Amino acid sequence: MESSDGLVSWASRNPRRLSISRNGGIMETDTLNTLVTGAIWRAEQLEARGIRTASQAWTEVSSLEEELAKAHPVSESQGRIARRGAVRAALKAGDYARADALADGYLAEEGAPESLRASLRAGLESKQ
Repeated sequence: MESSDGLVSWASRNPRRLSISRNGGIMETDTLNTLVTGAIWRAEQLEARGIRTASQAWTEVSSLEEELAKAHPVSESQGRIARRGAVRAALKAGDYARADALADGYLAEEGAPESLRASLRAGLESKQ
């Protein structure tokens, strides 16, 4: 990698997405995906057992999914999945204001496909 073309070529063959959290930390999306998977499992287990902290666990899922949504554009399937996940988890947490705010932002994104828009609207309507 002696030239900038070499570095660009290497980077295009080795894509690693990074997410920058609110506190300024940088995390690879592979790590975020792992954290989301664990957080979903934890939230489902708590919910299945009727443990009150399940809503806090769903809030964590929503935050992690939001970070993934920031790292992936709406044009990519991972970006759309993360956006749906962030809204759904906020709804499961009972945080309707957060779900509304996230959905409003995602619905306003240029290039958001109609399937995502319909899915987000349906999720918000189901809370009523």
